[in-house]
Amino acid sequence: MNIYLDIDGVLRGVASPVEDVAELLNYIIINYPDTTYWLTTHCRQGYNHTKNALLDSELPRELVEKASEVIKPTDFGVLKTEGIDFTKPFIWLDDNLFESEQKVLEEHNCLSSHYLMNPRDPEMAKKALASLKTLKEV
Repeated sequence: MNIYLDIDGVLRGVASPVEDVAELLNYIIINYPDTTYWLTTHCRQGYNHTKNALLDSELPRELVEKASEVIKPTDFGVLKTEGIDFTKPFIWLDDNLFESEQKVLEEHNCLSSHYLMNPRDPEMAKKALASLKTLKEV
């Protein structure tokens, strides 16, 4: 399964404690090292600024370095859905879904693959981690 990760509102700028966010990111890196992709405005149109964006967060530097080595870039123009491989099952962790992106997901019958993150919820990272662990068990 592919994992698509946003940064703002998912890994930084969130109410979840940094330890919980780090645990979520670390779990993804360990369990999906070959199938995790950045799907963020920090990585688009041929530019990958994800490392700089994460170094601006409170995440441990060594985790940021590991994420930068492991997580692959995607490329998209306007809609993030342009960066998704719809031929494979996926989970997309993002705090925002544009109506046009929702329509694309609906057209591909995979709206449930979008995991809506709530950056104001201090339990957000724990909830996302629990969901990913449940999926891994299936």
